[in-house]
Amino acid sequence: MNQMEGVNLHEKKGGKFHFYMNLTGRMKDEPIESLDLSVRSFNSLKRADFHTIGDVAQAVASGRELKGIRNCGAKSVREIMEHLFLYQYNSLPPDRQEAYLLEVVVMNLEAKKMHADADD
Repeated sequence: MNQMEGVNLHEKKGGKFHFYMNLTGRMKDEPIESLDLSVRSFNSLKRADFHTIGDVAQAVASGRELKGIRNCGAKSVREIMEHLFLYQYNSLPPDRQEAYLLEVVVMNLEAKKMHADADD
């Protein structure tokens, strides 16, 4: 993941990154241009009829596989998810950002532990 104010989040290739997405009404109606995606990722979302951040967040929350979208491979999916996360993070008030990061780290550690326990 990209570096963000001194915090560097990484995931293993093929790993999953979990985070909460709490959208306000304004955020739901924000055009996907606000995510500042690469041309490939942006165009694949537009072709799949995604116009707002709310559209993308709802599809992800419902379990829709973004990889199934034409020209939206693993790199594009990762980019879209990273930019959704950064959008959520940057939309929070500065005094709430640290707590949000902590929630995300704990959520991912718990998910990793559950996955490891299931493999045993």
